[in-house]
Amino acid sequence: MEKRIAQIISILFHPVFLTFYGLIILFHSGLYISLLSPALKKWIYLVVGINTAIIPLSLTPLYLNKKIINSIKMDSVQERVIPLVVSTFLFYLTYFLLSRFKAPDIIRIYILTGAIALFGAVIISWKWKISLHMLGLGALTGVILAISLRFGLNLNLFLIVIVLVSGLTGFARLKLEAHYPSQIYTGYLFGFLLTGSLLLFLF
Repeated sequence: MEKRIAQIISILFHPVFLTFYGLIILFHSGLYISLLSPALKKWIYLVVGINTAIIPLSLTPLYLNKKIINSIKMDSVQERVIPLVVSTFLFYLTYFLLSRFKAPDIIRIYILTGAIALFGAVIISWKWKISLHMLGLGALTGVILAISLRFGLNLNLFLIVIVLVSGLTGFARLKLEAHYPSQIYTGYLFGFLLTGSLLLFLF
């Protein structure tokens, strides 16, 4: 039963969904982007959702068929490299599209920090199995905290929820024996420090 719950948590907070979750938070954070037209918001949701979640997920059968990965869990370090490289490219493509159509700066920078974090994960994954779940959640925590500090917004509720979710997800990954504690902590801290500092620097 505990492993079943851990699996559900791992799916709900899978890295491919976290960027989209973060976008929802940004649109409800009290920033100026909450005043964007519904049509523009829908377009941004579509571009981000398709490139950062739908396409990476739809490529999974191809990865399996071509033996790039042995299972959807991507247990070995080597299995992660190509999917991460593709996801990094898709993030940069998303950033390009958002820039091309003059999406708000905060949205573009949010996606750019995600692309940089993924590139960092590619480099680390050549040698070591960092937790991508925790990297994504750490990145999300860092982004929301940086925005709160930069714009003087009270986003404490969002931060509390994200930290609690991060703790649950970290426990779930350990329960499933997907990672060692060091990989969990390193993933979270790497994502948090990198994206938080990048967002503060870029803004």
